[in-house]
Amino acid sequence: MKIQIIRSRFSLQPKRHPELPAAWGNSDGNNSLDRFYLFLDEGIAGHSAPLFTCKAQTIANLEGLDPGVHRADTIEPGTFQLRAFVDSRQFWCIPHGICNTRTLAGEWIGENSTTATNPNRWLMHDWQAHRDKPKGQDTRVAWSAGCIVVPDADLILFSAILTNNGIKPGDLIDGELIMEG
Repeated sequence: MKIQIIRSRFSLQPKRHPELPAAWGNSDGNNSLDRFYLFLDEGIAGHSAPLFTCKAQTIANLEGLDPGVHRADTIEPGTFQLRAFVDSRQFWCIPHGICNTRTLAGEWIGENSTTATNPNRWLMHDWQAHRDKPKGQDTRVAWSAGCIVVPDADLILFSAILTNNGIKPGDLIDGELIMEG
């Protein structure tokens, strides 16, 4: 299996009004314009049809809204791995961990989905609000602190496809994030 993400160049500007400061009502522009693909083989380059696809938010759009989150926490284009079915901790869903890649700031995201300076994990997770909110309550848009955020139903389907193809908790899936032309 292989993951490919195509990041829209428009995603790099999450503010509705770039001249205004970051705010809950201004940092939600160009949301979830990126495309997430799962292939059984090499994917787009190999011209096979994707097994799964969905929209995704891959740009950290919480800068100025959540202390310690910076746009540079976004994963950079290039290769990465996704560790299947990691501990959910603060999430209602069962997320997957992003690892073995770099952020736009150049920090290495290691095997445990964290960097040397940030103990918060880089994950693939859904839009559901954290566990401090009622289960099933979605956020208004996909908010990312550097994670890959996908719609709830798509994360459930993606996880079912992994399970049905023999992927177990802790298994690594190779991926590549490509910047759109």
